[in-house]
Amino acid sequence: MTMPPKICYTAAGILINDDKVLLVKHKKLGIWLNPGGHIEPNELPHLAAEREFFEETGVKVRAKYSHNFPHTEVDEFVPTPMLCNLHWVSRRNYEQRVQFPQTYVPEKTWSRGCEQHLNFMYLLEPVAEVNIQLNTSESDDIAWYNQQDIQDLQTLDNIRIEITTAFEYAKNITD
Repeated sequence: MTMPPKICYTAAGILINDDKVLLVKHKKLGIWLNPGGHIEPNELPHLAAEREFFEETGVKVRAKYSHNFPHTEVDEFVPTPMLCNLHWVSRRNYEQRVQFPQTYVPEKTWSRGCEQHLNFMYLLEPVAEVNIQLNTSESDDIAWYNQQDIQDLQTLDNIRIEITTAFEYAKNITD
């Protein structure tokens, strides 16, 4: 029987402002992507996306709602992710854990032992003035990009698809 990969839950946010998206250059991966990170225990995914975005960019945001359902005494409706994606972050961690379960130690880059990330991605909106601040412990750079810039960006194809989808999604979401 093969062991399943260790899945870590993550959340990320996409902020589109004046027809541009704010991206960070990931320190570990060396590519441009939207800010995000691990969901903490008992943290709702949309709140993790908001927290991670603020930590990495200095911009205070909130997840946009894609519906207008009223809250009741027993229900609270939370923002729906724009999309979810499951992706490998360390096949090496997985292969080492399967092959050497007694002596396995996660690789330094993914020290939490993550093998796959289940990522919840939210469309965000600013809640105050947008003043970006690079968090150098997380990212090497931060910048705004328009839709045309995305095709030439140093990133992965799935991230290009996510960002392009976000531009389309943003046009259809109502406040």
